[in-house]
Amino acid sequence: MAQKFGRAGKSARDMAEKRYLIRAAFALAGGLCALLFLLGVPHLLPAGIGGLLILLLIFKLGMSLLESKIGEKIKEKRRAVRGARGEERLEEILDELDENHMALHDVASAYGNIDHIVISESGVFLIETKAHGGRVSVSNGQLLVNGRSAEKDFIAQTLRNSYWLKERILKTTGVEPWINPIIVFTNAFVEWGKPIKGVTVTNRKFLLKVMARLRRKSEKNSRIWGMREKLTRLGG
Repeated sequence: MAQKFGRAGKSARDMAEKRYLIRAAFALAGGLCALLFLLGVPHLLPAGIGGLLILLLIFKLGMSLLESKIGEKIKEKRRAVRGARGEERLEEILDELDENHMALHDVASAYGNIDHIVISESGVFLIETKAHGGRVSVSNGQLLVNGRSAEKDFIAQTLRNSYWLKERILKTTGVEPWINPIIVFTNAFVEWGKPIKGVTVTNRKFLLKVMARLRRKSEKNSRIWGMREKLTRLGG
């Protein structure tokens, strides 16, 4: 089994918990609004039907806003949990690598967490996990999810993290690495296509095969592997 450090999906799990707490806070606020409405009714009775209608309108607007926020946080929590599960599945797959590999999970970078980094004598791999379902394709050098552009530019995100990782390894070891960036969709069918700006896109079933194809023995890779203990806390 590969040496490993960190826990896949930790940041996504923490984010899901944070969103759950925010949702609970909105729900509590809704309960307080309802209580205030009930307490305010007797005081507005002398103002007649007009005052009651104004209070009811304010209450309905406030509750509609809170319901919208609660629904938004529920969706965000589900996305975070789905993302965490995808990262955890990838960790299980990377566990299949032998002891000549080191896997780092959930590494903090200047551009957001890197889901997985694998270091070996045959190369350095940066792996980003996406839990989208459906069909992933490439058209005119653009990544499409179910025929449409994704909500974020996954290629640009992966390249930014690749440049950060390259600089961090160079600073730590004195060796400039070649980074193999890979985006893995854990729940989607991925059409075969050429890499986009050097980023390989695949699904989890073919990840290890893709890594095997990208492996390259080199003096630089061997030197980096020899100093791997220095890289166990890349995000620290």
